[in-house]
Amino acid sequence: MAIQGELQFEPYVLFEERNRIAEELHDRICPHLFGIACAVHSVEQEWSALSEEQKLEQLREIQAAAATASREMRATIYDLSAQEHGGSSWLRSMESLLTSLSKLNGVRIPFRGPDSDCRLSVHHRKALYRITAEAVGNAIRHGASSEVDVKLTILRSSVMLRISDNGKGFDACSRKPGRKDSGFGLRNMKLLASSLGGTLQIFSQPESGTRIVVRLPLAGRQEDQGQTLKNG
Repeated sequence: MAIQGELQFEPYVLFEERNRIAEELHDRICPHLFGIACAVHSVEQEWSALSEEQKLEQLREIQAAAATASREMRATIYDLSAQEHGGSSWLRSMESLLTSLSKLNGVRIPFRGPDSDCRLSVHHRKALYRITAEAVGNAIRHGASSEVDVKLTILRSSVMLRISDNGKGFDACSRKPGRKDSGFGLRNMKLLASSLGGTLQIFSQPESGTRIVVRLPLAGRQEDQGQTLKNG
């Protein structure tokens, strides 16, 4: 009976592992590929107006983004988890993503984060990474923003993510989150937050930019003190 139970358990473990790898590929690779696609489209549209030096610089940025995507792929394949390489590796992934999107799209994306992410569970990290990638992508793609400010704060009993842009904004009250053309979508970002017992609020008006505030509880961490932000 024990052997039969093990045989039944093994396919489930393999299924869970395949799902985990698929999620890692989606979270860590797709945002970089999105940035590359946007940059190639931009260069194609502006090619005749660019100098040879500008063309070369854009191609170098695309090459750098492709190299970053390749590194993230290798990290996923070899399962370089945050626990194995110190508490800041996930933060480095966030910084790498935002730096890549910034260079590829000519958008300023300052990032302020805590000294360590060790208090965040794997589920918190995945949710925050996905929400950040989607929100920044929307600010660039739909909002035509020239600056997107990303701030991550770990408090005593919660983690807060604020993403603000100076784009064209939209009527947040009338936006339907389930639209098929919305990519990962506002609805799914809210579902990610609520799945961890948190909230996601969107503040936006036409021509006034957009601000997204995510709050996720950290269960059993009420006694911890808030962490000091880097860079202010």
